[in-house]
Amino acid sequence: MIKILANDGISNLGAKLLKDNGFLVNTETVSQDELIDEINKENYEVILVRSATKIRKDVIDSCPNLKIIGRGGVGMDNIDVKYAREKNIEVINTPAASSSSVAELVFAHLFGMVRYLFMSNRQMPMEGDTNFKDLKKSFSSGTELANKTLGIIGFGRIGQEVARIAIGIGMKVLAHDKFIKEGNITLNFFNGEKKTFTIETSDLDKVLKNSDFVTIHVPMVDDKAIIGAEEIGLMKTGAGIINTSITIKITPTKNKIISQFSATPFK
Repeated sequence: MIKILANDGISNLGAKLLKDNGFLVNTETVSQDELIDEINKENYEVILVRSATKIRKDVIDSCPNLKIIGRGGVGMDNIDVKYAREKNIEVINTPAASSSSVAELVFAHLFGMVRYLFMSNRQMPMEGDTNFKDLKKSFSSGTELANKTLGIIGFGRIGQEVARIAIGIGMKVLAHDKFIKEGNITLNFFNGEKKTFTIETSDLDKVLKNSDFVTIHVPMVDDKAIIGAEEIGLMKTGAGIINTSITIKITPTKNKIISQFSATPFK
């Protein structure tokens, strides 16, 4: 019977499906320092991870019985994929599983950004009784996303799902991807009609210079920031960055303040 270590957790339904099909599943988290010993001690042939557990060369070399590495998510930065496959270990992930969720999160941040939802939700309950007029004036200067330009860095599944929503709410879309030349974005309407748009990718400088907002959907290759001082210098004053790629580094500058995840507008 094949034993599986789901080290970063797994849904109850996922665990049940595996158990119902004859697999032994352990969902208790093993620390990174103890991972090799635990895999060998319990003779696990499959390890399932998310983003916390790292499966590097040392784990691969030290666990000869390991046959499958599964990543619950899109990016596999925490796994030495090429080396594992050279050792005849199957490496799998779930590339389409989170596309809609991440794309919707991007727009949650965008709407929060242009409508000052985070700050108003914080400050109004605390200062609204004594400083209502000033707060109202400060938070009433929001803007619409319609007719704004959204730059998408990384035009894979998630990037194209972001583009689909952007087109649907009337935004202009620019995209950059080193490997993808164009994407066909299909909008499915409530009455069964469909409309497909073809978006050709552009060079990074063009995307940065012409976008009101930039959203990032690429893995980090090395320790260099994807968006650094040089890139920020190309962007419009007042532009914003949405970073939902947790492995991406963004370097702030003194002249323009950026916020990862919370998506605060530049000042």
